[in-house]
Amino acid sequence: MAAASIQTKSNSKLTFSRSLLAGAIAIALSVIANLVIRWLGLLIVPVDPGFMPLSTWQPVAIMTTLFLVVATIVFLVINAFAANPPRVFSIVALIALIISLIPNVLMLFNSAPLPNLGTPTPGAAIILMLQHVAAYAITVWAFTRWAPQP
Repeated sequence: MAAASIQTKSNSKLTFSRSLLAGAIAIALSVIANLVIRWLGLLIVPVDPGFMPLSTWQPVAIMTTLFLVVATIVFLVINAFAANPPRVFSIVALIALIISLIPNVLMLFNSAPLPNLGTPTPGAAIILMLQHVAAYAITVWAFTRWAPQP
């Protein structure tokens, strides 16, 4: 009987306000996590100081916020139309993560200067990949595990 109630709960749609709150939590926790990853990463691996995505804390905070606002909008659309929003969102988020990692993986093998971004290093690529994975994990948790709780 308990398994049936858990299954029903995971399939239920979230209210608009609960979805927005989950988005806000995902943004706040992801920004904090990504800033910590940036800070620790810069202590551990060599990164060109002119590489714009990691040059200061602002690009990290701004880009994380912008992409997670998009993730929140995507969740709102999925929540409105899908029969099982957590499952569909998890799949969409995984696909988005894989796509977002492609440029970072390419940076591991080619450290040519990028127009208006500076010179990436393998260390910078690793930091960026860790940031993407952290934001993905936090966001999926916020929308599929935290938000459905009473």
